[in-house]
Formats: sequence, structure tokens, C-alpha cells
Amino acid sequence: MRLPVGVKVGVFAILVMAIYTYYANSIPQIESKPPEELSLESGKVTPAQLVKAGEEIYRAKGTCEICHRIGQKGTRAPDLAGIGVRAGKTRPGLGAKQYIIESLLKPAEFVVEGYPPIMPAVDKPPIGLNRSELWALTAFLQSLGGGVDVALDDIPTTAGASAAGGAAPATVKLPGDPKAGEAIFAGKGACIACHKAGKVGASPVGPDLSQIAKIQTPDYIMAKILDPAGMGTVAGFPKGVMPPTFGQGLTAKEYVDLVAFLLTLK
Repeated sequence: MRLPVGVKVGVFAILVMAIYTYYANSIPQIESKPPEELSLESGKVTPAQLVKAGEEIYRAKGTCEICHRIGQKGTRAPDLAGIGVRAGKTRPGLGAKQYIIESLLKPAEFVVEGYPPIMPAVDKPPIGLNRSELWALTAFLQSLGGGVDVALDDIPTTAGASAAGGAAPATVKLPGDPKAGEAIFAGKGACIACHKAGKVGASPVGPDLSQIAKIQTPDYIMAKILDPAGMGTVAGFPKGVMPPTFGQGLTAKEYVDLVAFLLTLK
């Protein structure tokens, strides 16, 4: 009895599938597991993992690279190359890790000569690192020329409380119109004569403001418009270029509109 061609093809296909299935099942199987998420507060972290996590925070959430450089003098903030060693020799009575931790939490008390006090506390908005992230960031900074010995217990338990879900600080809400503020930035305020802000302006006379709301608080931005000299001059830029009476030339509405625009620059 001759089988139809279609039946022969079907039987052959089943036979081939059976062979491949047997071969595949004969290969030792390796169980695939998703990588365990690094938990900084679990204690299951090596110094190398901690430093790596800190470096990622430095470059991403911490936004440190916007102002700081490593091995290159920055225009906004000091070069951090070798900070792991230098930090222990900067202020009598403070070791390297204590100096680094304190300067992250209270930057206004650790201003380097020649630079303005523009750094916000990293555990508060707009950066808002939590306690574990502060630990990792400190470890990374220690690793820049020094040994890493910071422990989680070295970080104050109150650090990053709001970032970890505590009571959030009151936010500044202005009734300004960002679009109108952008027009002031490019027009009446003549800010584009010195600054760049995203797609608006291109002048390098003053600092690039494209991410100003990401690295500075609303309080700083508002005060800088009203009292430019009083808030310091960013290193690498000439002093006294921004008119001290700049804010006085704006109406109240123009002022809040301009601030509202600057707060969108993230």
C-alpha cells in the first residue's frame, strides 16, 4: 500500500521534531535567574559594588557632573580628582570620610575659595539622595585617590529623610507663565546676551542655564535674579556682568514668569 505524499511529509516532520526534542532535552539545563538587585542597606555589598553604585549616582541622580569634573578644573565647582586624600587634609579634626559626608550635607559650610556657594544639600530637593545613596556616593568620592572605609553607620540617620518618604519640604509654587517667561528671557530681560537655556540663546558669556532647575533650588534662582552679586559668581566667568539691578527692571508678573521658565530647565 502506497501512502500519499502528504502523509509521508507529515510523518517525516514528526520524526525530525522528535529527534530535535530528544537532543535538546539531553543537554544539561542551566537555571536562569534574574540578577539580584543590589540592596545597599542589606549589608550584602562589597566595597567594589558600593563604589560602582556611587559612581552611577555621581553621574546620574546626583547630577554631580553638571558642576564637577574629575581630573579637569570645572567652571562651576572644584576638580574632584584626589578628593579621597585631599579631604582628610583640608579641615583640622575631620577625616576624609567625615569631610566628604559633611560637605555633601552642608555644602554652604565647605565652600572652596574661588567658588560661589551654589551647591545645594544633596539629600534635599532638587537632588534628594537617600541615606544609602549618600553612603555609596561617599564611597565613590573616597575612592578618588583614597581608601574606602565608609560604613552606613557613618551617615547620619536623619540624612535623606525626606527622600526616603519622610515629610516633604514645602515646594515653591509660583503663578508664573513659563511661556511668557521664555519671552522675557529672550526679549526684555536680554538674558540670551550672556546665557543659553536649552534651545534658547547660545552665548557663552555666562553659565549655561539649560539644567539650572535640576541643580539649584527655587530659592536660589529667585534670589539670583534679585541679588546677582550677593549669590556669588560662578567660577570661570567674569564678575559683575549681570546687572545688580536686573530684578528691579522687571514687573512683579515678569519676575514670576521668568522664574517659572527657569524652573522648567531640567
